[in-house]
Amino acid sequence: MSIKLIALDMDNTLLNRQKLVSPKNKKAIYKAMQNGVHVTIATGRMPASASYFAKNLGMNCPVVSCNGGVVKSLDSKNTIFEAHFLPETILSLIETCYEHDWYIRWYIGDVIYVKYKDARMFPAYKTTKGLNIVEVGNDYKNYINNVTQLVICDINGKIQQIYDYVAEVFNGKIGLQQNTGFTMDVTPPGITKAVGLKKLADYLGVKQEEVMAIGDGDNDLSMIKYAGCSVAMENAIADLKAEASFITKDCDEDGVAYAIEKFVL
Repeated sequence: MSIKLIALDMDNTLLNRQKLVSPKNKKAIYKAMQNGVHVTIATGRMPASASYFAKNLGMNCPVVSCNGGVVKSLDSKNTIFEAHFLPETILSLIETCYEHDWYIRWYIGDVIYVKYKDARMFPAYKTTKGLNIVEVGNDYKNYINNVTQLVICDINGKIQQIYDYVAEVFNGKIGLQQNTGFTMDVTPPGITKAVGLKKLADYLGVKQEEVMAIGDGDNDLSMIKYAGCSVAMENAIADLKAEASFITKDCDEDGVAYAIEKFVL
């Protein structure tokens, strides 16, 4: 059956290690859309960052962000799906992070909230312009409603230790997604990229077997298992490669374009 929806992870998949989209990847995406295929981004990043790249690529459908917790149109006017933390859960989580002096950011809509700004904690966002980052200091209690994701950052090699602690203390109350060794994504329970991607596919009237997903990280595993055509990057983690039906080239070698050309064009 032909592919009707392509879902692309961003970092180290669609984006190369310089956090840019290569000309060859752009060309392949454009050709796929010309052939009537929906192309979307499915990322752990916030909606504004996902939409920024999707708009620049002229993508033709809503994007999946916050590890599947948000599915919105590119102009954010049409929300197809959005999952939120319970206010009491996110309050307790933020307080725990403050108590341990962990650097965090959390998302409400298209706004990033932080205790204080620290550019070192946003390396993945260096090629995204126009982000709305709000410093709240200790006034975090006014920003606990409709939170879609929280990200804990650490530059001292302790992210796994933090991950293990949070997993135990908040067991059953949160979801733990991407662990990069530098950041970890915390979502409402039950949220994965597969959840968001299915919401989008249903909205578009696309069958599961008509979905192609491409990724590299642990947070891509669910959508790789969901998609009818599953592709792992050459630079992907071993678990993802084991689940994928095809392994494409490295993110610095136009792996997205290579997969699209093989299965779609």
